[in-house]
Amino acid sequence: MQGAYSHSTSINSSALVLYVSVAVCPCKNLYLVKIKPCCLCLSLGISQVTKTVQGMAKLSCNYNISVDELSRVRIYWQKENKMVLSVISGRVQVWSQYQNRTIPEITNNLSLVILALRLSDRGTYTCVVQKTKKGSFQVEHLTSVMLSIKADFPTPSITDSEHPSPDLRRITCSTSGGFPKPYLFWLENGEEVKAVNTTVYQDPETELYTVYSNLDFNVTSNHSFVCLIKYGDLSVSQIFNWEKHPPDDQLWKRKILIPVCVGIAIILGTCFICSKYYLYIIMISIPGNPNSISVFQHLSVILAYSLLVMVWM
Repeated sequence: MQGAYSHSTSINSSALVLYVSVAVCPCKNLYLVKIKPCCLCLSLGISQVTKTVQGMAKLSCNYNISVDELSRVRIYWQKENKMVLSVISGRVQVWSQYQNRTIPEITNNLSLVILALRLSDRGTYTCVVQKTKKGSFQVEHLTSVMLSIKADFPTPSITDSEHPSPDLRRITCSTSGGFPKPYLFWLENGEEVKAVNTTVYQDPETELYTVYSNLDFNVTSNHSFVCLIKYGDLSVSQIFNWEKHPPDDQLWKRKILIPVCVGIAIILGTCFICSKYYLYIIMISIPGNPNSISVFQHLSVILAYSLLVMVWM
């Protein structure tokens, strides 16, 4: 066939090594899978599945069989050139990297279920179904699924870390557990601000990234910083606002003036109340009456109350 090319897809098993020759039909955009003298055409489209780290993925083989057929069918799930799972004569075998987190769903399109997803699980998975024909197993069905794994960074946190000098303050922006590699920027009023240092670390086992960065700024001015982290086509950010403190001389004025003003207000209020009281005493006092109250006696009481107020302040 002119204009066609071919490649081999191998399935490695302790029981069987299968080689499938695949060619492209340029006229109809179909896969042409050549098995001995016969041909089987499969659609070119590869389904896409996107999941998150530690989540679950279900990859469909798009092929149904009954439980009774298991003894006459072989099912292989392979990721690129490595085996994932096989079902031969009804017996399930899972390869080491997928042990205890991978199961087949025979009655649900021969789906492959992968639990506790890792970044290393991303890639193209191929499902091959073989049936017995004329005394030998031949490919009955073949399909591929592209699995993408994403790991979103959580919203970064900004913390106050240290004070390099009296007029400088250092803040740290950090986040972890994402993929792909992040790039961190400090912005103020839409303009990038130079950081003291920025560190990006990738865990060799999980392949997830951690990023943190330090920024120094002058405390004598108001600031509004944005910590922006970009990874792939996505981004997360956090805002840090700083309001400058008033000068020390103004603080001292506030500390002195506020208590003085409060004290004056208390004294004036006390005098105002007492003035009404003593005006009433003077009016009801009758000279020569033994029950009369001396104005001077009550005047001394006013002075006593005033002294108590001053001591309390």
